[in-house]
Amino acid sequence: MHVIRNTEEIRKFIGEKKTAVALGAFDGLHIGHYKVIRTAVESGLTPVVFTFRDNPAEYLTGTCCYLTTVEERMRILESWGVEYVIMPDFAQVAEWPAERFSNLLRFGLNVKRIACGADFRFGKFAAGDTEWLKKLCEAHGGEMHVVPTVEYKGERVSATRIRKAIENGEMEDVTAMLGRPFGFCFEVVHGNHIGHTIGTPTINQNFPPRFVLPRFGVYASAVYVDGKTYCGVTNVGVKPTVGSDHALSETWMPDFTGGDLYGRTLRLELLSFVRDEKKFPDLDALKAEISLNEKTARTLFEAFEKK
Repeated sequence: MHVIRNTEEIRKFIGEKKTAVALGAFDGLHIGHYKVIRTAVESGLTPVVFTFRDNPAEYLTGTCCYLTTVEERMRILESWGVEYVIMPDFAQVAEWPAERFSNLLRFGLNVKRIACGADFRFGKFAAGDTEWLKKLCEAHGGEMHVVPTVEYKGERVSATRIRKAIENGEMEDVTAMLGRPFGFCFEVVHGNHIGHTIGTPTINQNFPPRFVLPRFGVYASAVYVDGKTYCGVTNVGVKPTVGSDHALSETWMPDFTGGDLYGRTLRLELLSFVRDEKKFPDLDALKAEISLNEKTARTLFEAFEKK
């Protein structure tokens, strides 16, 4: 898969290929996004995703919590069969007139099929919409596919809804809306090493700025190390019993005996919320609670592996 980060380089990479282009911010790449992108991938044309490195909301409002890192988005898009991802900074195109963007699709991308959601807008002041794109396709022998809204439990699936569910610890709903468990790939860093002293050595992973923070508490998790999947007991939060000056993910893998993982970048998925984060009177009480959490987490992990 080729990633194009500057719109001026599109023609160099695309050349004379006839393309099917999926348009959207695609934050989180949930089941609704999958339907849009599959419409491009299954077209028989060269499948292209036009998105942005950053979320437009961050540019427009100054705030945004990301559901995925850029690296994870690229991994998922490649696994979905996308051949080209055009991913400029949103600021590069935010002030473009709608005509300029539609000309890029026609002349730069030689587009023969466009796929997007019903609420897709483009151009300065959001002047362009699906009707604009439909006319563009009709005028030049292309196809326009406005993918119907995907619902879960009677409500529209969206990145905003998924973000809220993560913040509430509703991981089963998150999994259903994403089409996969919510997870992240972050570096393993040194902590205070208290886990070693009570027989539950942990891996610590910091959340980067503007990444969504799950509800503070303990989760059943899956951790991927060297091609193997391990049951994890993950605490997300500030570790109130021993103290931390920032939120992080701390995970004990009861079956892992592979040694030092510091400096490794590991994927971890949060499968189910177990309990809220709380402060214990001493380390013995903490250890006893972790043992109970491990039993719950193992049951949930085994159910996950059977799916």
